[in-house]
Amino acid sequence: MSLISVQFFAFVSIMLLAYYLVPRRWQQMVVLVFSILFYLSYGAVYVIFILLTIVVTYAMGLVLNRTEERFSALRKSCGDKEQKKKYKADCVRSKKRIMLAGLLLIFAIWFIFKFTPLFSFSPLGISIYTFIAAGYCIDVYRGKFKAERNLLKYCSFITFFPHIIQGPFSRYDVLGETLFEERGFDYDRFEQGMLRLVWGCFKKLVIADRMHVMISELLPRDSAYGGIYILWLIILLPMQLYADFSGYMDIVAGLCHMMGIRLQENFKQPFFARSVDEFWRRWHITLGAWFRDYLFYPVSMSKMVQKISSRCKKRFSPALVRLIPSYIALFFVWSATGLWHGSSPNFLLWGWINLFCIVTSMQFKPLYARIKSRLHIADERRGWQIVQMVRTYLIFGFAEMVSDIRSVHGIMMKCRSLVCDHNWNLLGTPSAFLCGLKAGDMVILAVGIFLMFVVDLMKERKTDIYGAVLRVPVLIRYACYAALFYAVILFGYAGTNAAGGFMYEQF
Repeated sequence: MSLISVQFFAFVSIMLLAYYLVPRRWQQMVVLVFSILFYLSYGAVYVIFILLTIVVTYAMGLVLNRTEERFSALRKSCGDKEQKKKYKADCVRSKKRIMLAGLLLIFAIWFIFKFTPLFSFSPLGISIYTFIAAGYCIDVYRGKFKAERNLLKYCSFITFFPHIIQGPFSRYDVLGETLFEERGFDYDRFEQGMLRLVWGCFKKLVIADRMHVMISELLPRDSAYGGIYILWLIILLPMQLYADFSGYMDIVAGLCHMMGIRLQENFKQPFFARSVDEFWRRWHITLGAWFRDYLFYPVSMSKMVQKISSRCKKRFSPALVRLIPSYIALFFVWSATGLWHGSSPNFLLWGWINLFCIVTSMQFKPLYARIKSRLHIADERRGWQIVQMVRTYLIFGFAEMVSDIRSVHGIMMKCRSLVCDHNWNLLGTPSAFLCGLKAGDMVILAVGIFLMFVVDLMKERKTDIYGAVLRVPVLIRYACYAALFYAVILFGYAGTNAAGGFMYEQF
């Protein structure tokens, strides 16, 4: 069931009706039932694997709870301090073995589907729900919260269909605050959620699907397009991916808001970022936070990495030694992030491009500061900030181009074409950049991108957009709603080369 289809919106309408008509104590059950139905719509066989993940991680959480309780009782009943320390150490070892065994099993299932040819299909959202479930277990192991004893509640959390296709990577203690609450209908909340949902559809259908046509024309390795067209591709890719990915997030966040359920935000105006590091704190925020909390910190603080850092003290400067744990951890994070996207070399190379940019920025930060000082470049100057934003945008666009080309040879050919194919004279021929679209489509696309920029600029300036909208006179407000809705209907791209689904559905 595509998230942009008549069937999906009929499905959502029935769910919302049921959600608010049933007694409030049954609302959680409505969410669970419709989440399972949504998952079944993609294939009944997929349910086997998500249920296996649920059973393993639910049981692991309970066992971790009982292990902690058992050793806690032993410590309380013991008066000897040394024995208490031994019980505490035994508890940590036991919990660690339980956690590692469970994580090994669920990640083994994920690895088999992601990196081996044993199956001809991949269960819907397996990367998303595997990582969400793993994060839950690690949090229980760390004592962040107690494991959920109610199996239906835990099933509702893992199978929650808005986050199961593309995220966000929900945390149990965050999503659970609103997922399991009982609530009545609130018109203002419902209106805000509906507006965000329609805005997400606008970004996807009017902007992203049009740009998909152009990118599909430019991207193939054997395409006749080269030189300036490769630069055009690098410019188009980030905008198309943003409109597609953030459009999905707006749709599901709007739907959740209509039910009073709060999803974690996954984007924070990424194209206003002035460095690659800052960009990744604004883009796919919950994935970055997952790798930070469950991979970066454990690796950088591990005994082995600390030992390596200590051995480097005699050979390197103190400034470099302080950064070595971060560099090692970042290597694991970006290698893992690349492999999470796919097993082919282009994804790993994509991760290492981001790694190189971040590490280089960290290592040469003092040098950059001296150069800017000598050139009298102030960070607060608007012109310099725009230069940094454009630079970051192009780096991201280049990395995305690399991730979309399946072979190293194809990547090298694109890079060679960018530098060596001298067709810059085409800059004076605007029609040369239509790439499969009509002139009218380009006008619609330009207007759509402008509107998206204005909305992001308002958010960057901390404007409460949805609150401001509700303060507009009713007639004007509803006229704007109708205009946005009909813009989606009239200008949503439905050509033969339209993208159809969302780019991250395969994960």
